[in-house]
Order: sequence, then C-alpha cells, then structure tokens
Amino acid sequence: MVELPRVDFKVLGPVEAHAEGRALALGGAKQRTLLAALLVNADAPVSGDRLCDAIWGETPPASAQANVRSYVAALRRALGPGSGEARLGLGHRGYRLRLRPDELDLRVFEDLAARGRTALAEGEHRTAARHLREALALWRGSAFEGVAHHDTLQLEAARLEEMRLTVLEDYADARLALGEHHETVGLLQTQVAEHPLRESLWAKLMLAQYRCHRPGDALKSYARARAALRDELGLEPGDALRRMHRAVLNRDPSLGAAPAPVTPPVRPVAVWRPIDQLPSDTADFTGRDILTSRLAALLEPAGAPGPEAPPAPVPVVVLTGLPGIGKTTLATRLAHLLRHAFPDGQIFLRLNGARGPRRAPGAVLADLLRDLGVAGSSIPGTTVERSAMFRALLADRRVLIVLDDARDEEQIRPLLPATPGCAVVITTRDRPEGLDGAHLVDVAPFDGEEAHALLRRIVGCGRLAMEPEATQRVLAGCAGLPLALRVAGAELAAREHRPVARLAARIDAEEERMAGLTDGRPDGPAVHASIAAGYCGLAPEAARAFRAIGMLPSPEFPGWVLSALLDTDDTDSVVTALLDANLVQVVCIAVQGQPRYRMHDLLHAYAARRAQDEDPPEWRREAMGRYVDGWLRRARTAGAQLLRVGSGDPVGWLENERHSLVTALEFAAKAGYAPQTAALAAVLEDICHLRNWWDEWDRVARAALDCATTAGDAVATAAAQGSLARASAARGHVDDAVLRFATAIEQLDALGEERRAARLRVHRGFAVADRGMARLALEDAESAAEVLGRLGDREGRVLALRSLGHALVCLGRPGEAVRVLEPAVPAAERLGHPLVLADVLELLAVAESEHGRSGPAARHLHRALAEYRLVRHRPGEAHALQDLGQVYVELGADQAPRALAPLTEAAVIFAELGDLRGAALTSYWLGRAHAGLDAPGRAAGHLTEALSGFRGLHMPFWAERAQREITALDEDRAGAAPPARRG
Repeated sequence: MVELPRVDFKVLGPVEAHAEGRALALGGAKQRTLLAALLVNADAPVSGDRLCDAIWGETPPASAQANVRSYVAALRRALGPGSGEARLGLGHRGYRLRLRPDELDLRVFEDLAARGRTALAEGEHRTAARHLREALALWRGSAFEGVAHHDTLQLEAARLEEMRLTVLEDYADARLALGEHHETVGLLQTQVAEHPLRESLWAKLMLAQYRCHRPGDALKSYARARAALRDELGLEPGDALRRMHRAVLNRDPSLGAAPAPVTPPVRPVAVWRPIDQLPSDTADFTGRDILTSRLAALLEPAGAPGPEAPPAPVPVVVLTGLPGIGKTTLATRLAHLLRHAFPDGQIFLRLNGARGPRRAPGAVLADLLRDLGVAGSSIPGTTVERSAMFRALLADRRVLIVLDDARDEEQIRPLLPATPGCAVVITTRDRPEGLDGAHLVDVAPFDGEEAHALLRRIVGCGRLAMEPEATQRVLAGCAGLPLALRVAGAELAAREHRPVARLAARIDAEEERMAGLTDGRPDGPAVHASIAAGYCGLAPEAARAFRAIGMLPSPEFPGWVLSALLDTDDTDSVVTALLDANLVQVVCIAVQGQPRYRMHDLLHAYAARRAQDEDPPEWRREAMGRYVDGWLRRARTAGAQLLRVGSGDPVGWLENERHSLVTALEFAAKAGYAPQTAALAAVLEDICHLRNWWDEWDRVARAALDCATTAGDAVATAAAQGSLARASAARGHVDDAVLRFATAIEQLDALGEERRAARLRVHRGFAVADRGMARLALEDAESAAEVLGRLGDREGRVLALRSLGHALVCLGRPGEAVRVLEPAVPAAERLGHPLVLADVLELLAVAESEHGRSGPAARHLHRALAEYRLVRHRPGEAHALQDLGQVYVELGADQAPRALAPLTEAAVIFAELGDLRGAALTSYWLGRAHAGLDAPGRAAGHLTEALSGFRGLHMPFWAERAQREITALDEDRAGAAPPARRG
C-alpha cells in the first residue's frame, strides 16, 4: 500500500501545493483550474465532463477530454513520481484526488471556524479569538486566484468569501468581548472600506469606536454607512444599524463595556456542534427521479405549528428492498439533496444489521453523543438515558438522520428524535411493521431503461450498441439490481477489447450453476451470478484478496489490513483491480495518509463464502492471526506514544480506529486467538483509561473474560476481572468495582501471580481511598510496594508509593505522605516516564498543601503541569490546575483571587472530559474561593453542586467537607442578617 507523502494544498488565495518546504510546479491556469475542481470535491470522484465544465464552461474545445487527461498526467508528475497516481486516481466514475484531513487549507479553515464559533457560544472568548485568528490567517487573497471561474468554482468562491466575512465578524465579537476595542477598530475600518454595504461590519465598528470613548467617530461611521447604502442601493440602513445609531446618540449604558465574563459550567455539558457525517454522493447516480422527488417531499420538515396545534410528527421514511437494490445510495442522495432543509446537521449511522457485528443502540448512542460534544463519563450508562440525552440535544434543531442497514425496531427506536424539525431515513432489508407513522417504501429494481442507462454511463454507448443482444443478456442477468449492474459494468470497462458476449455467457453459466444453491433466497441467482462473473474475471491474486476481505469481521477496513492478510507489502495491483471491478470502494483517507476501504455487505457475504469454499482452513487462520497481530502492534505503538514525549501524536489515529480496535479484539476472542486477545486487552485497558473510553473498556474486558474462561486460562481470567473492576471504578460504580477487585486479587494470589496481584492492589487503592475505604487502600499500597520492590518492578513500585501517599492523605496524615512521596520523585525521574513523574509530583503537592507547606506545593504543581502538557495529558493537567487553585484557597482570603483562573480552567477541562469526580472537586474549591472573596451566593452554589456530586459518586470524605462549608456559610449569613422586626 502506497503511503502518501504529505502535500499541503492551498486554495484560499492563489492555488498552490507545497511538499517538503517547496512549491510544486502546477502548470498554467487551466491545469490549476482542474486541480481546484478536484480539491473542491476532494476524496470524491469527478467525471471528465465536470472537469471540462470547470475549465472551459459551456464552450469546451473538441480536444477537451484529451486535454484533461494531459493535465491529470502533468499533475501526477508534479505530485510525485512514486505517489502521484495513488493520490490522483481514475475509476469508472471519474478522477479522485485523495487527501488527508489537514492537507487542504479550506478544510483546516472550516474546522478552525467551527471550533471558534463553539468557543464563542460557550463564552470562551480568548479561545474563540485564537481559533478564528488562525482561520483568517490562512487566507492569502481571494479564493481560487489565478484560475478560471466558471459556474462551480464561482459559486464555491462566493460561498467561501461569505464564510470568511462571517468568521471575521465572529473574530471581532470575540475581541470586543475581551476588551480589545482599539485593536478591533483598525481591523474593522479596513473591512468596511472593502465591503461598504455590509451593515453588520459598520455596527461592530461603531461599537468598538464608542468603547474607545470616540462617540463622534461612531456617528461619522453611521453617516458613511448610510451614504454608501443610499448611493449604491437607494436604501436606508436596516433596523440593527439604526438601533446602534440611537444607542450611541443616547449614550446607552449597555454599550459602555464588554460583556461580563461567563463563568464556565462545572458540570459536563454539550454545546451543539453542526455535524456532517454523510458519505460522498454517487457521481453517476441514475434513475429513480420520481421516487426521489416523492421521498424528498415526505422528508421536508413541517413549519412551526400554531400555539394550540399539536406538534407535527417527525417524518420517517423506511426504504426496504433486496440486497444490492441501492437503498443506501438512494438514502445518501436524498440526504445530500435535503441539506438546505437541515442546516444543523446530517447524521449517518451504519448499524450493520445485515452483516458484521450488529451495533447495539446503546453503543451507537454513546458514539453519537461523543460526536455531538458530550464527553467521557457524562454519557449516561443506560440506553434509555442516552436516548433521552440525544433527543434533548436535538430539541429545536433541524437535523437529518440516516440509519443505514437497520435490523429491527429494537435497534431503531432509541435512535429516533422526538421533536419536529428533524427527519429520519432508514434503510433495511426487512419491513419494520411497528414504527407508527413511518412511510414504508419498497425500492424496486431498475426498469429496463434505467438499467440500460446506468450500464451505458459506466461502459459507454458505442460498445453496447455494437452488441445489443449480449447487452440484453447482461441486463437480464443483473435483474435490475444497481450493485450487479455496477460490478458487470466495471468488468466491461476494465476490459475494453473483450466482447460483451463473453461476460453475458459467463453470467448465464453462473446463473444456471447457482440456481439450485440459493435455497429460494430473495437475493438469489441473478445478483449472485453477476457478482460471480465479476469475481471470476479477477486475476488469482486479486481473487484471493477479495476472499480475504470476506473473512474480516467488518466490511470496512484500513489499507494496511490487506497487506497483513496477504502477507505482503505489495498490494497496489490487487487493490487497483478490486477498485476497478467495483468490488471495494474508498471511504476516506485516514489521518496517517492511508486509505480506508469498504465492501458492500452483499459482496462481503459472497467473499466470505468463497473463502470458506476455496481457501484451506490453515491459511485462513494464519491470515486472520496476522490481522489480529497487526492491530496489536499498532495499538502498542499508539499506547506508548500517548505516554512519551516526541514520539508522534496518536490521538487522531486512536479516535479514528476506536471501533476497529474493539471489533478486532472481539473477533480474536470469539475465534479463539487467546494469547493475542489477552495481549491486546492489556494494551487497550491503558488506552481506554487514558482516553476515557468507558463503553469500549467494558466491551474489551468482557470479551477478554469470555475468551479466557473458554480457554481455561485462569491468569487471563483474573486479569480480565481486574480490568472490569478498574472500568467500573472509573465510572463511579464503586460497589461493583470492589467486588470484582476482591475476586481478581484472590484468584491471582491463589495462582501465585504476585506481580499481577500487587499491581491490581495499587489500582484498588486509588479507586477506594477517598471513598470511605482509606485503610484498605493503605494496606493494599504497603503490600504492593513491598512485593513490587522485591520483584524489581521499578515502575510498579513508584505507582505503589503514589497509592500509599494518596491513602495517607485521605487518612489525614499528610506529613507521612510527604515522607513517602519525596523519594518517589527521583525514582520516577530515573524511569524516563513523564506521566508517572507528573502523577507523583501532583500528589506530593497535594500532601505538601495539606501539611501546610504551600510554597513547595506550588513548585511541584508548576513542574507537574509542564510534564502533563509535554505529553498532552488533559486529565492530569486538569487535576494539577485544580490542586493549584486549592493551594491558593488554603493560603487565605487574600490569595483567593489567584485561585479562580486555574480552577476555572480545570472546570472547563473536566467538562470536556466528562470527569464527574474532577468536576465535583473543582466545584468544591471554587466554592471555597468565592467564600474567601466574600461572595456567599456563588460559594453556596458551587458547594451545593459539589455536595451533590460527592454523594452521587459515594465520596463520603469529601461530602462531609462540603457539608461543613455549606453549614458555615449558612451560619455566617444568618449571623449577618438584620434582626426580625417586632410587632
């Protein structure tokens, strides 16, 4: 598999491309126009006709197609002799330019703009300003400078310019909120000169001038705006600009200062993030015009009802039909057509109802809530609660949801929104009868004209016209099923000089052979004959690759998987053959520049049967063993990178492959790859802990437990029980965690597994020390430190000492904790493990603070913060910030103002992470800080929230402290109140 070298493409100004610090030679204006058209449609096929339209508009020369091919060849040479063809490929649907997510400045701009808007909505003005400033800095002139602007690029350039101005206005809002009025005046004066008819810019300029104590200038700006509007358009200013004028004239107090800073919420919250998960639309979509129009009308959201009218039901369309009939393609086309009606987002969920590991609705909702901004343990534990949270997030939103390949009503119901404004498209092979109000639509096979039109678009008119009888036999063999037509068309397109009759004969023979093998299935001989004909046309190596993909637990996979299955790095030719035959499709280019592929589930099932029939069992098991080993190696590398400095950034890869990693482990467990299952589970346990993957952790541990139990491996069984205990503790399920810890430790002790048992005692100590079981934690830590020291496990002993220090702090013995933790610092330094060192420093700081030594505590915390930030460990950073706030609070009322900044920052991070324990602790210290600032109302609010959190998490030590503070506040307020009036 060719790994694409990085190329940075730029369209926000002159069209350019850079690789390894040098500009690539992209040729003249027409060649750059072609590149611009491909970049606008990156990762999607673009037909030669569309490229001609982009370059020449309505007057292409006779040699247009030949010129396009010449421009493409030149671009491939410019993009690199070894990778140009892999990056800019040609399939039967057109040319496709493959990009990583961050290789195009347009995509980076849109991402930064979205993050900036989200931060602005949350009141995080400095963060918003940073993101928006970075987004604007990507612009180097007008979009697509130096290329021909025909319809498509002209519309895209206009869209981008409008988006740039909107981002600029948001940036001005953020800077005004930060009090940077003088700087904002200069920025806005430049923009109103360029866009004198944009009233919103004038209004912001007037506000900035007024806040700079220049009301006269603000009034002059209004006069200039009014003159421009009257001269150019013959219009008076709009309501908003006139209101700003009146406010300046009246010296309205609301204009005099920036908005009050927003206190970030301590509870984990979700701010709506517009979402677009749709796959690419099919460039050569054919037929179904009447059906598409009817479905679009059914899905258009209803207008707002009258005040007394009942709310309109959510439109639900269920597309049913044979496998390969084109349900997903039709649903995707509908969703793209209806984008305008659903501006808040388009959600696309593959439910794997027909094939692959069926996705439980609870797991789907967890992923979806995370995509919508709900993080970590903020996601509720039950499907019912997750469904309620999802529906609450969708309230008052206009979102289209596509549920692809659903199995049954049980899988569908929790994923349906409850409020008007949304709509749902469902594809399924079976008719769900219990969805009240849903529109059930059977998608029929293509009629003869539609089928012929699709085949003609793929193969070409002339060739089919030369063999009309053979063409009709191919069409009959495909039975109007688009998937079969595409496979047959790809077979013909890939072999231009082979007669159509040859494919027709092969389909006839396969249809006759398979007629007795399909047992009357509705997707019987017709479609299978077409697929079989396409398969039989493959070269032996490509055919083996096709069968190997059928063995995978999921039809979607990253490119390296095929190399692992075939035990070779040279898979370019077989991948090209499968793509050309329309047997796999490129889904996207992943974060590391490698493509991801997907096979239709019907093809996947067929490939699995072929593998079962044709490949020896030993080869199949060895190939899938290499598949599991490949995931294990990559997971180990990513896990190590999470903890080390300067070893790459694995977060993007891990988030992209989260489902694939768990699916691979569950496959390995079920297939009996016991050693690999245990090893992969151990790696994923730490990754899940560091990334807050709560659901995945539970699935991993349970699969490992089932595998170990089946294999009769007592050690692996106990290890899996211990992992489940850690997962339960992380989610606040202390009672379940304590039982599982006890079982696992007892088993490991009985098996003589001293090291494993000691490590598990360390984890139990951390989990229970501040939850009413500090003495048990103390015993665990003392025992583990002795065992791990004796066994020479240096890292384990440092962790045990940290656990011991934690238990001593919870027992109110901070001086002893300091004496335990001080020697652990140099021991951690010798490990060369920044995260372990940071954890020890953070806990030592807590002990020093509790011991009344704020100076050393602050020094340790600043050092810990630096280490956490070095390895980008957000949970540790949040805890260190919270501890720093605690130090300032405990120094007394005069230092309380210094506590607010780190505590507020910690609250934001804990909210992002969904860390309920950290959020509750931060709320407690924010309450203490506000009490020191003589703000009893705010103090009581934070402390009450902390108390609720501590009780919910079974943290009695902290609940008692919060209750004492609340009682003291109440007594102080009662003592300060005036005496009641008599009589």
